[in-house]
Amino acid sequence: MNMLYRKFEVSITRTASGEAPVQISGTNELLEHIKDYYDGVDRELVLAVILDDLNSLLGIYEVSRGGKNEVPIDAPNVFRPALMLNASKVILVHNHPTGDTRPSEGDIRSAKAIFMLGSLLEMEVADNLVVDPINWKVGSVHDEPEFRRWLQEDLLRIATLMAGRDLSVEQQLAADQLQRETAKRIEAAKAKAESLGGNGDTA
Repeated sequence: MNMLYRKFEVSITRTASGEAPVQISGTNELLEHIKDYYDGVDRELVLAVILDDLNSLLGIYEVSRGGKNEVPIDAPNVFRPALMLNASKVILVHNHPTGDTRPSEGDIRSAKAIFMLGSLLEMEVADNLVVDPINWKVGSVHDEPEFRRWLQEDLLRIATLMAGRDLSVEQQLAADQLQRETAKRIEAAKAKAESLGGNGDTA
């Protein structure tokens, strides 16, 4: 039996609007642009905020929706539009309908996987935020002690092991890139911790 398939193509195009680009310089600016997405939402909703290397806002899109206590995140959905827009950075945001902005264990596991994939794709995952959509308080998964420990110990060890194996040229380049990105993120995390005294705002 002959099977016929219809071909579909999807494209995303950046166009100049004539307006000054929106700059995301901190958490307050970010919140102002995502509040409408959470209006009336009683389930967990993951957004990806796409930025260029100057922190100009390129777009905001919905990654996934879940239940009241958890939400699955499909990693390709995080990065695909960002890559198509030739973005430099992504900030992930999701809400906790309970209002508790402390990241769960699942949030931390997901953040690790997303961060590692971003490093391999040369896409900076600038932060991974948890928001209270009622009082608009914010927590950062990247500020969690377990995430910082993983960043400084486990991820660097993985990159080092990858670089030491008999790899193909493409794999070696990916391993080297992961090492560079990991070292850069560690230094950025240390600088952020020093500037904030170990506590403080995110973004």
